[in-house]
Amino acid sequence: MSHKENQEEAELSIYEQSLKVAKAKGGEARRNVSRLSGEARLFDRPDILITAEGGRRMVGIEHFRVDHHIGRGKKVESKSARFSSDAERFRKRHEDAARRGALAEDAYQGLGDLISRAIREQSNACVGDISTSLDAGLFGKDGRGHVSKLDAYREKIMQIDADADIRLGFLIEFHTDLRQWFLNDGFKEIKVSLGRFPISCEAFELLKKASDYVDWILLAFCPLFGNEVRDAAIIRCNNGMFETSAARQGVIQTPYLGLGKKAPFGKQDRQGKVGFDVGNNVVDYLVENTSEQMDAIELFNNSISGAAEAFNLARRKKPFAATMSVQLAYDVAKDSLKHTSGNVEPQDVLKAIGGMNPSEKSARMENWRKHWGNDSA
Repeated sequence: MSHKENQEEAELSIYEQSLKVAKAKGGEARRNVSRLSGEARLFDRPDILITAEGGRRMVGIEHFRVDHHIGRGKKVESKSARFSSDAERFRKRHEDAARRGALAEDAYQGLGDLISRAIREQSNACVGDISTSLDAGLFGKDGRGHVSKLDAYREKIMQIDADADIRLGFLIEFHTDLRQWFLNDGFKEIKVSLGRFPISCEAFELLKKASDYVDWILLAFCPLFGNEVRDAAIIRCNNGMFETSAARQGVIQTPYLGLGKKAPFGKQDRQGKVGFDVGNNVVDYLVENTSEQMDAIELFNNSISGAAEAFNLARRKKPFAATMSVQLAYDVAKDSLKHTSGNVEPQDVLKAIGGMNPSEKSARMENWRKHWGNDSA
């Protein structure tokens, strides 16, 4: 099978997985799967064509990928897609020797280099990169994104039947790793799991803007590597339905609080050197940490101001995502601040934590660490 054929089959798989995951969620997602139902087949510009009602209704779906790890060039290329390709080539090159237990030293070194590269790419990514990648896919730096091609997609479908009810949509495949973030949705606090993306305010506004041009937006949420759809939303866009349809599926604006939102936190200018030790049944790797030195004062001030913002959002029943330091400050201080009138300011958080009995504060921090299983808190 050619590279193009593999890519097309992968696109169709993402579409089919998205429908399956959305259908299982019930409610608006399930209803929209039914509304979108029809015979889906691979097409060319757009990528997928759905035919329903005996051909009287046709929906063209254009697919593109959005990444958490991106390059900084004009094309905003996916680093995670390239990493996956390189890792697969490495696997194929060494799998026969691995089966025979005859891996050479360069194979162990090569695996270590891949590990170090993955660490660097994660260290050099930030939440804002996801919106940058989404913006490039939808609108493009020079207005050459997929939105600008919708008229061409419609004309292509009209060549099949100009009298058909033709509709258009996007299938947007997100690849993210936000496991260092905590999500507070007004009901519970959870760690963001691999492949989940609580939609940032910036990404939400881009999707809302794009909804003016299409009838459907399908969101497929996947881990950074691999093509398994962990979550999905099927959003109606016509007649101004985007925000309502999205909200019914839990797709709402989520502010991100803490360092690592707009710029990488712990950026690495170079890939770390790798050492390894091969034992009988195990290989131990030691990867050099080349991250920038943490500014403790900046981290502390950001944690306090982020905790104040978190408290104000929670009071208004608004969701938010927080870094570990912001979440810790918020959780430790929130009981002391619950009777504060008006907006909570950073000095209120600082006063609440600073004025707390030392043993009480230590106990709260220890309980927090045990609850989340985080020894670095």
